[in-house]
Amino acid sequence: MKEFLKKAWPYIVIIAAFVAIAYAYAPQVLQGKIVNQSDISSWKGMAHEIVTHNAEHPDDPALWTGSMFSGMPSTQISAKFEGDWTEKIYDLLFWGKRPPSYLIISLIGGLLLFLAFGVNPWLSAVGAIAITFCSYNMQIIEVGHNTKMVAIAFMPWVLASAVYAYRRKSLLGAVFFALTLSFQIKANHPQITYYLAFIIGGYIIAELCGAIRSNTMPKWVKTSALILAGAILGISTNANKLIPTYEYMEYSMRGGTELTHDAHKQTDGGLKLDYATAWSYGISETPNLLIPNFNGGSSNGELDRDSHTATTLRQLGAQNVEGLRKNMPVYWGPQPFTAGPMYLGAVSVFLFVFGLCLIRGRYKWWVAGISLLMLFLSWGSHMMWFSKLFFDYVPLYNKFRTVSMALTALQVLIPLLGVLAVNQMLFPGNCPVSTNKVRKSLFISLGVTIGLCLLFALVQSMAGSFVGANDVKIFDNNKYIIGALMEDRRALLRADAFRSMMFILGAAIVLYLAYIKKIKAIPATALIGVLIFIDLWSVDRRYLNGEDFITPRNFNAQYNPRPVDKMILQDNDPHYRVLDMSVNTFNNSITSYHHKTIGGYNPAKIQRYQDLIDFHLKHEIDTLADDFYRVIKSGAQSIGEVSQALSYQPVLAMLNTKYIIIDGNSAPLEYRYRLGNAWFVEKVYNASSADDEMDILGQIDLRTEAVIYDAPESLADYDISVHGPEMGSEIYLTHYSPNRLEYSFSCPDRKVAVFSEIYYPAGWKAYVNGEEKPILRADYALRALELEAGEGTIEFVYDPVSFKTGKAVSLASSITILVLFAAAVASEAVSCRRRRENAC
Repeated sequence: MKEFLKKAWPYIVIIAAFVAIAYAYAPQVLQGKIVNQSDISSWKGMAHEIVTHNAEHPDDPALWTGSMFSGMPSTQISAKFEGDWTEKIYDLLFWGKRPPSYLIISLIGGLLLFLAFGVNPWLSAVGAIAITFCSYNMQIIEVGHNTKMVAIAFMPWVLASAVYAYRRKSLLGAVFFALTLSFQIKANHPQITYYLAFIIGGYIIAELCGAIRSNTMPKWVKTSALILAGAILGISTNANKLIPTYEYMEYSMRGGTELTHDAHKQTDGGLKLDYATAWSYGISETPNLLIPNFNGGSSNGELDRDSHTATTLRQLGAQNVEGLRKNMPVYWGPQPFTAGPMYLGAVSVFLFVFGLCLIRGRYKWWVAGISLLMLFLSWGSHMMWFSKLFFDYVPLYNKFRTVSMALTALQVLIPLLGVLAVNQMLFPGNCPVSTNKVRKSLFISLGVTIGLCLLFALVQSMAGSFVGANDVKIFDNNKYIIGALMEDRRALLRADAFRSMMFILGAAIVLYLAYIKKIKAIPATALIGVLIFIDLWSVDRRYLNGEDFITPRNFNAQYNPRPVDKMILQDNDPHYRVLDMSVNTFNNSITSYHHKTIGGYNPAKIQRYQDLIDFHLKHEIDTLADDFYRVIKSGAQSIGEVSQALSYQPVLAMLNTKYIIIDGNSAPLEYRYRLGNAWFVEKVYNASSADDEMDILGQIDLRTEAVIYDAPESLADYDISVHGPEMGSEIYLTHYSPNRLEYSFSCPDRKVAVFSEIYYPAGWKAYVNGEEKPILRADYALRALELEAGEGTIEFVYDPVSFKTGKAVSLASSITILVLFAAAVASEAVSCRRRRENAC
């Protein structure tokens, strides 16, 4: 026991320190506060119907929601996935409060990664801090990208497992790889997993090069086979999520549109290239990796009270200067907007360059190569030929947007190479590095990094114009304010350039003193750790600090119903839709907390609905806005008078838009043209393609006519209008729940009924009087049924097979992983005991 504690105590101390650091960064959570995250606000709005339904009906979880975009699967919102037994272990890792638990997971993963490479434990802890406290992590926590943060936190775990398998024990490492990959995928951020695959793939190639050189190919083949098997198992445990997600991807914006109107902008079965690369990291802002405020920081940053801009605003007599100076557009780079720079740390970048100079062999080229690749990918539209190459030829690449996210790979790779270099210098073991090599590497890395900082500090014109893309619009072309803001941006760059120089110089001095034996290895490690910690911590606090924490009560206050919401909620109609024009209709999900809406927010909405937005809804909403302002100017005296003046907009009518919100504090407008939950049509037009559907949709009267894709032969001559009006037909909704809709109908003759529900073939089934009937696609995005004469009930049921298949695969895979993991650990324990007995 004493021997065990002697070996374990450094790790116990390190992990305890990790916990202390994580909670010291966010002590507000111990007071019951939470981060005021905008994206979590959005998620809570879009998921409210699902969460409420699941709480009331635990045996019938909502797999569909009507709360946004007139209906969509809950797959990418808040679906309940079953079958994965490793989920409980995953949940246990998040013990304590969030976001400290995210930081702890990342810190432990970083520690495991460096230990797998044979780095000294104390230096491994320093490397873990360098990986975890990159500024991007704090920025995404601040805005609420929690799934992305968790996916990033598990990246070093997965890489550590692969390294352990190749460098130490193949079987145990491969099983751990399967388990950690399972955790990383559970975070549900496929884009981060995709970038992780590049890192892992590069590492395996590096080990292949080593195996060829050392003539150990059999071991490499064996380990690679085990890693491949582990990858399949790790992925398969998440089949309960991945299979439904893959199924949905075909119909979502990630699958691309069937329309050919914008063929020159479309990729084959993916996002539009210009849409996917809208958030591209500028080539000119890449020095942000070294100098945090190289491009000004965030789109809404704080300036000092005595800054040029604040002084100018006072001189111009501006009101609330204190509030204005805290939300200035200090960022002036090429991205539409940003929460902050991808700052990796001045010390980390310095050590990375040091590693490039000092380290020899395959690991250097692996890290350098993948880092350069990720940098090129992050530039997106600024290196479009390269992005287009990947879009056209690399599988799945065209499914992702925000290409600047590729830089997350550098958060792991840059500190990794730097720490490996320091370890080789301070703890050389049996592979000491030559004195001349250390000296030369130290001076080159110092010259490169400090030289860049000094150059930009003294010759700021090399950084660009310091003019933001929206300065003229924001400040109404006020040359005095714009000029003052430009001066403040220069000052921010200059201050941070000198700041980075000081940290780099401090780290170089520590390494040099250790190199000449004036400081021992452990104290030198501690000093390097302190410099990295202070460097990153102080920049992180610019983006996530005490001001970002609020009480749960204050956070939930944003969902309090407005006067207009209270009025609408008095309606007992079980199913209608609301158009909220008082917010950004298609970029806001708070309204969805209370109502089933025409709009909402989700970056992966159904593509056919996005087509409706682009080709019809935006124009119709603008027209209604014009109607509203026209009738107000004409002297309308009541809400009813305004409602009567609104014009007929066919797509809004077919989507059952009952209420229109113009102002949150005023009564809603009631839209008299809505077609209801379902209606019969008199005439059907056949369409052979998506283009035909969209074209015909804009030409027919949707109140009495419908366009149906690939209409059956039985509807070839369907036109009852020639017989004159027919009495006695009716259809109405009798029950609504996310997964089930029920209608009652009666018709004296054969009819075509159109339903104000989004057509989605992967899971919805229709039953007429208990008999399944084919669902037709009508009016580009709705459902329709051909009904025989008579009366009865119609039932739509959403029960996708993908969830059942995924559950079965996840169950089998997760049980296999847990059994293999237990067996591998038990085998290792037996081996350790035998080694101890033999030693005795």
